[in-house]
Amino acid sequence: MIAQECTLTVAQSQTHQVVQTAIDGHVTNARAARALGLSVRQFQRLKAKVRREGPAGVRHGNSGNPPHNKLPDYRRQKIFELAKTTYANYNFSHMADALAEDEGILVSDETLRRLLRPLGHGGKLRRIKVHRRRRQRRSKEGELLFLDGSPHHWFGPDHDPVCLLLSTDDATGKPLYGQFQPQEDRDGCMEVCCRTFLKHGLPLAYYLDRGSQFITTDHLAAAEGRKIPPTAFQVAMKTLQIDLIFANSPQARGRGERINGSFQNRLVAELVRYKIHDCKRATKYLNQVFIPRYCRRFARPPADPTSAWRPVNPALNLPAILCAKYKRIVSNDNTVSFAGDLYQVLPPVGRQHLVHAKIEVQHRFDGSVHMIHPRYGQLEIQKIARRKDRLLI
Repeated sequence: MIAQECTLTVAQSQTHQVVQTAIDGHVTNARAARALGLSVRQFQRLKAKVRREGPAGVRHGNSGNPPHNKLPDYRRQKIFELAKTTYANYNFSHMADALAEDEGILVSDETLRRLLRPLGHGGKLRRIKVHRRRRQRRSKEGELLFLDGSPHHWFGPDHDPVCLLLSTDDATGKPLYGQFQPQEDRDGCMEVCCRTFLKHGLPLAYYLDRGSQFITTDHLAAAEGRKIPPTAFQVAMKTLQIDLIFANSPQARGRGERINGSFQNRLVAELVRYKIHDCKRATKYLNQVFIPRYCRRFARPPADPTSAWRPVNPALNLPAILCAKYKRIVSNDNTVSFAGDLYQVLPPVGRQHLVHAKIEVQHRFDGSVHMIHPRYGQLEIQKIARRKDRLLI
């Protein structure tokens, strides 16, 4: 059979020389097979093919044809257009997920990286981190939760930064509830906890940083040995029998920090895409759309399928527990001063007045003020105007 003329690459030419040497009888099939990294049976098939087709026998049968998994030109162009417009702020992994879900285009993040890197599209470079001992995840869902605030330009660089308060489960990596607000504060953390508990139940513990809304940071009192009173958050969690673990560094809570970083990469792009620029709409989108989709993509099953969540007693008034509480004494005119405002306390049924009575004032996370008597329960109050010439403390 006459060999067909063909053009071989350098590697193909070297392969042909080895095969031809075996055909000429200068080396054995076993030695030639080892030189090419093939089994003897594979080499025998290749040798027979070269005898039939000549040098062209070392070429792959699909040589010169486009790969079967090559992206069509029209789809490639569509990806280029979307990368410049709709998904301009998405990283490669996020874009691959969005293209599959929203556009029906199945493409891997590695393919996107190969296509779009030369065009200047790319995500953040990963930093080389200091080696630390890895903490194993808790085995049960609800066993340990993170609660953290992340200030960032969530609505895009042209808008003021706001804070995202996010509660996350350690065992599964699932975000549980998030809320946008101007800044991280006690009331916002209380509200996120309340909504998390109502939706999932009570966890066993929280892993927190040492923010002043969580723990008192009176270093002078600690140095002098004086007793440091607990914060309102600590009191509320003790009432609910939820343990608090305080980290000494952000790295100790690395999983929670990485979730915040992932949200900053993905969520910002989606909020900008859908033109969501206020905290209320962003909170709604986060909990109804983004978190469920994020959990489907990244959440992992717990090592132990037994849940550690404790059910919330329906009779439990969570807002009355997750609040700041203060002691006050009713004045001679049945008024109470609190936070610069004056409140008229109306007497309960069966009592004419509450003068000199000791009551508890609850400042709840929704901004409302409630006054509780140890015997008569919640009192009816009316906010009244304060006289300018009267100083109340």
